[in-house]
Amino acid sequence: MDNLTHTLVGAVAAEGFFKEKVGPEALPVLCWASNLPDIDTIVLLTRDPGAITLRRTFGHSALLLPLWCAGLAWLFKKLYPHKRYSTLLGLCLLGAFTHVFFDLINSFGVVVAWPLSLFRPELAIVFIVDLILTGLLLAPFLATRLAPFRGRLRDACRASAALVCAYILLCAGARARAETLLHRETASLMPDFSYVFPEPLGPQRWRGVARYGDEYRLYKINALTGSLALAALAKTDRTDASVAAVERTSPLARRLLAFYKAPVWQVSPDPEGGADVRVYDLRFRTLFLDRGRTFSYLFRVRPDGAVEERGRAR
Repeated sequence: MDNLTHTLVGAVAAEGFFKEKVGPEALPVLCWASNLPDIDTIVLLTRDPGAITLRRTFGHSALLLPLWCAGLAWLFKKLYPHKRYSTLLGLCLLGAFTHVFFDLINSFGVVVAWPLSLFRPELAIVFIVDLILTGLLLAPFLATRLAPFRGRLRDACRASAALVCAYILLCAGARARAETLLHRETASLMPDFSYVFPEPLGPQRWRGVARYGDEYRLYKINALTGSLALAALAKTDRTDASVAAVERTSPLARRLLAFYKAPVWQVSPDPEGGADVRVYDLRFRTLFLDRGRTFSYLFRVRPDGAVEERGRAR
């Protein structure tokens, strides 16, 4: 999720459930804690071309997050000495782990056991920026500016929280429906890989991806109408010798393969015997918005077999 949505989650929780019991301090504590796991965003400031693979790792790790929460609670204890440390710590843990949950429900994934494991689970039931979800969280703060709802922020936030839960369940049901539609379409062809990714602009929109050998088929799926249509093809040169060389010798490529869900390899041989190799992930290729080949990387395989890491493709 984007940081505005994470902040609104903390604000709704504070105003709806904790401000009366804990006091006004609940609002800043939960808003800050709801963004705490994104401390791993700092890796993007480095010159590491594969820094994106470290997103949602050490900041989102269930093993390390309690330590970050303990530190944040200590800082808030300095700011609010009249509050019990255990209360502040509890709010920090709630905000931070709620953040992790909302990151798990989209398709970017969270490395919850970092550094013990690079496994990146995901529920993939909402797009990474969901305007409906953000709107449901923002609504109580806008509605209570109107005369009929003024002074009822707590009730409005509780209603918002209930609607958010219902919306997430709706998205989960829509994803299950999209999976069923994709399975019906591809079962007889026995794909090597199939997956359903959320698309932007509504819970009815989904992207089905199925791989048959060296070809991916991308489907537009509407879970509301039950329609499914082939939208694009993507050829992958995953069995090419140049790809094997990149996978075998490049640390960056190994990191990317642990991060990617449906990698597409493209090899462009040259007359000297070398090749340019590009790889990107269909996880980030939407069919409803043209975002290009996000998180695409280039490698150069020289005629002698040596591999050069060229970094992010422009």
